[in-house]
This record gives sequence, structure tokens and C-alpha cells, in this order.
Amino acid sequence: MTKKTILLLLLIISISSCKKEENTPNNNNNNNNNNTSVVQDKQNISNSFTSMEGCISTLKNGYGATATKNFLNLNEGEMYGEDWIDDMVDNIDDYLNLDAIDDNNKFDFTGNAGTYTWNPSLQDWTKQNNTNKIIIRFPSAEWEPSNNATFTLHSYNDVPLFYDGETIFAPTNITADLYVSGTNVFDINGSYSYDVGNATPIPININTTLLFNPFTITISGQRISPTNFQASISISNNNNCNTTLQANVRIAHSDYENLEETDIVEINTTVTHQNLKIQGYMNGSLFDYDDPSNTQINAMTDVDMYYSNIKIGELILQLNSNNDDKVFMVYKDGTSEDLEIYYDPFITNVEQILFPFLGDWD
Repeated sequence: MTKKTILLLLLIISISSCKKEENTPNNNNNNNNNNTSVVQDKQNISNSFTSMEGCISTLKNGYGATATKNFLNLNEGEMYGEDWIDDMVDNIDDYLNLDAIDDNNKFDFTGNAGTYTWNPSLQDWTKQNNTNKIIIRFPSAEWEPSNNATFTLHSYNDVPLFYDGETIFAPTNITADLYVSGTNVFDINGSYSYDVGNATPIPININTTLLFNPFTITISGQRISPTNFQASISISNNNNCNTTLQANVRIAHSDYENLEETDIVEINTTVTHQNLKIQGYMNGSLFDYDDPSNTQINAMTDVDMYYSNIKIGELILQLNSNNDDKVFMVYKDGTSEDLEIYYDPFITNVEQILFPFLGDWD
């Protein structure tokens, strides 16, 4: 794994809209009754990883994942329903005018409105022009005898954008859901806006809420200024699984067509899961180096870990006993250890949890 890859992983697990050392909790208050020992800090980190494993297990056992597994006929990484799905998708092309997307860069929602119903005996679809929505009824699995799944595209709107010599119709809002046997397993509600007058009409406001039962995923992104962007993702099941990621990226100029990674001025990030929080900062000048040293990386980044808003340590890059670059946790008492002591068993446990879906990861 390259140093830049490790660095990006550090930033991915640490997403904030605050600049380095701004709004950082005061961790030097020795009278704070919430102060913990390093032994307790290590246990809290382990408990957080265990909590994440539980959330992944909840996701695996949820309606959304079960419906996906059945539809694809997934078993230990093999997808056995591919031929059956391909037949349905290929046949619906005769009814849904999807070729218009390639021809006109536009999805014709109004022209495709109607109810599409799969007929298993004919291995074909029927269409009724009886609605102003797009409703698709089909079996939720290859072995399911009835059309117990219903996908509904309730609304869709777009806006023309001129880019690279052609007009592209980009979505401005979309509302859709999927029910299986009367249970809502998936839905999406999104709204989007763009820099219409720019030569590169990038998205400037993104708001999407997804349900993947039992989790709700909220995604947002805004252009705060021509050179400052914020994004956030939150994942929650309204129980013990609440994870948020936030990011702020500042760039050197607004010529989006010609942006390079060296045009990044700084990245601030934060990720939280329950009481655990990791804040990260990177000076964009680090991208000027093809092969930065560990010293350069550590000098131009700052990744701190908190538990219940009390700083418990920081993450740095250094060589282990085998001279491999590793991420180390430096605790508040000055001791340190390879972070893999936490993430190695976590990855192993997650692989076991998802084995019925994905099989072995090797």
C-alpha cells in the first residue's frame, strides 16, 4: 500500500468542516470528570469497532439486504440470478424507451409513464397507460411465483445543461420507492441544482435521502463559494447505529475543467460513530510530492481521535518493526501501537458477517 493510499484512507475515515485546531474540544482540563485512562480509551475504541460490526450485521439481516440477496440470488459471492435478471431487463427495453437517453441525453419520464407488469408464462412484459407514474411489478426472486415487488418512480424532473458542445439533461429531483410483499425496502428522495451558466456546470447543491431498510442514508453537498465545497453523509437506523461523515475541500481556483489534485488547498474531515470521533486535516501542498516521506506526511496532516469529545490520541504514519509503513495510534500518555490491532479483527469479523453475500474476500 502506497503512502498516498494510506493518507487517503486516513482522510476517508476522518471527515470536518472546521479548520485545523478550530472548535477543538478543550482536552487539557485535568478537572474534567470525563477524563479516562489509556486502558479505558483502548476499551472504548474496541467497543466502537464492535458496535460497527453489530450495525453491519443489522444491515445484513435487514429487509433491504435480504431483498437484494434474493433478487440477485447471491450466495457466497456468486450471483446466480444474473440470466433471469438479464431476460427481464432486456425485454423491458421494448416498452421503456431507454434508447432516448443515448440519443437525446434525456430520460422521457412522461412518455414512459404507465404500469409495467411481468408475465412469467410469456416471459414478457405488458404495459398499461393508466398512470402518470412509472410502476414496475415483478417477482422479487427467480423462485417467486407472483409479482410481489413493485418499483414506483413517482416523479422526475431535469434541467438542460450545455457542456462540451452538447446538451445534457441532468436530474433536478427524483422520488421513487420499492416495496416487496408490502414492505418498503428502498426509497429515494433527491433534489439537485447546478451551476447552469458555467462552462463546466457542476452540481452546486445535492440533497438525497435514501432508505435501505432499516437504514436511512442522508447525502448532502454544497458549493459554499466557487472554491469551497462541503459534503456530508449520515447513516442511521434510529437505534444504536449512527454514523456521520463530513468533509470540506478548498481549492485554488474555479476553473473546474482544468482542476488537478495539486490545486487542492486543504481538506478538513470528520467521521463519528456513536461517541467515537476522528477529525482530520491535510494541507493540499502534500500533493506536490510524488513520494512524500513519513515526516512530510505527518507534518502536513493532523488526524486526532476523540471519545465523548475528549481527545484520546492522534494517528501518525511510521515504520513498524518490519519497516512497513503503518498507521499508529499515539495515546495521550505518549505510548503508541499499530492501529491494525483494532482494524484487523474488525475486517475479519466483517468478512464473516458478510460471507453469505460476498464469500471470501481473498
